[in-house]
Amino acid sequence: MGKAKGLRLCLVCAAALVVLGGCAFIEKINKITIDNMALQKVKDGTYEGSQDFSPITASVRVTVSGGRITDIVMLSHGHGPNHGADAILPRVIAAQSLAVDAVSSSTYSSKVVLKAIETALKKGM
Repeated sequence: MGKAKGLRLCLVCAAALVVLGGCAFIEKINKITIDNMALQKVKDGTYEGSQDFSPITASVRVTVSGGRITDIVMLSHGHGPNHGADAILPRVIAAQSLAVDAVSSSTYSSKVVLKAIETALKKGM
């Protein structure tokens, strides 16, 4: 086998591994379910939650007062800066619900952020 043919074979194998890994990631993200929390059951306070669905990660701080989400701060978002998923935070506050539409072009990041918010809120129950 020549060097060029061997190199092509290695590149094809590497590409296949990337595709298979990507498929596993997408399958994992698609299985995320977000529970729409009963906010009136969450005690007043500030709670932190994190989720790691590598390569996407998110950590948030959620403040609840009087059965309402009053603030959400993105502590970290591991899918690159300005990816767009931060726009989900005001949507959750406005709707007072986790049942909000994902941010266009940031669907997977939006799901991970929502799951982090859910994790934070569960700490107040």
